[in-house]
Amino acid sequence: MKRTTLSQVAAEAGVSKGTVSKVLNGRPDVGEDTREKVRAAVAALGYTGSAARRPRPAIVLVFDTLESNYSLQVMAGAVDACGRADADLLLSTLPSLEQGDVPPFSGEWFARCGRRGETAVIAVTTPLTAEQVAAAAHAQVPLVAIDPVNSLPSTVPSIGSTNWAGGYEATTHLLELGHRRIGHLGGPGQSLPARERLAGYRSALESAEVPRDPELVTGNGFSYEAGFAGAQELLELEHPPTALFAASDEAALGAFEAARQASLRVPEDLSVVGFDDTLIARWASPKLTTVRQPLHAMGEMAVERAVTLLAGGSRRAHPLQLQTSLVERSSTAPPRGGTAAEGATP
Repeated sequence: MKRTTLSQVAAEAGVSKGTVSKVLNGRPDVGEDTREKVRAAVAALGYTGSAARRPRPAIVLVFDTLESNYSLQVMAGAVDACGRADADLLLSTLPSLEQGDVPPFSGEWFARCGRRGETAVIAVTTPLTAEQVAAAAHAQVPLVAIDPVNSLPSTVPSIGSTNWAGGYEATTHLLELGHRRIGHLGGPGQSLPARERLAGYRSALESAEVPRDPELVTGNGFSYEAGFAGAQELLELEHPPTALFAASDEAALGAFEAARQASLRVPEDLSVVGFDDTLIARWASPKLTTVRQPLHAMGEMAVERAVTLLAGGSRRAHPLQLQTSLVERSSTAPPRGGTAAEGATP
């Protein structure tokens, strides 16, 4: 018995061979009526050609920005996991859309992903509304979040790190060195990880019975520019901090520059701790003491979870938080006139 050909499927459906190929490969640029005709023809003729095989799964990774070492390390993990899963990796960002593009997370965008078939979406540090989560579910597109900005329903698995514990450990390290005027350069106010890091900072001060000073908390972003502006503000206080805990490595490097412009040396005059342990922490001068979160593993695990969902795994899961750890380098030291031993007791 002869095998059915692509031409016969096209003739049965009343379309071109190219259109049949697009449908079988999950291309989104085909109308739904045409798509149904092709599928019906494939079923009626029993077509089993190579193009009829299940398409490779596609993982769409959506970032708020790619201009950070954080994004690059998460992406590296996702690339490795996609290679092991034989999946395609597609990248998208929120702020750099060309005019006329369909924005990520819109109903139409999720519908396109759904028409392609075998597509899952990973949102990286980007906010997701209830309407967007519903649009993904309606399009039957699995959705996973990395470091979600806001709280999400249990149907959206999330991968993050122990932000509160990291903030606590970073601040405790500075307290143990003897610092008592410790400033915090916070991340975006709407960011859940940023709020958790701030809460860890505050809890460490409370545990050490060090009074919290509201004027020592500033900043509203993870960027170098935000860290620079926040550090400048704190260093101009009548009683400036002797140490800073920044909510990201990039903000910590902004603090380095603010200290330099104020003729202060790190760590002799100002100790600085970051968060993330990206490559720039090791390249900085002095090398940055920071809180390590396993960014590569977060990218890997998000892809693995997305692939599991595509295979029919449960969409309900508790948020997964990977362990953070403090990495001591050269940007922290006891304050001038003090020692770590002297500072151990408030």
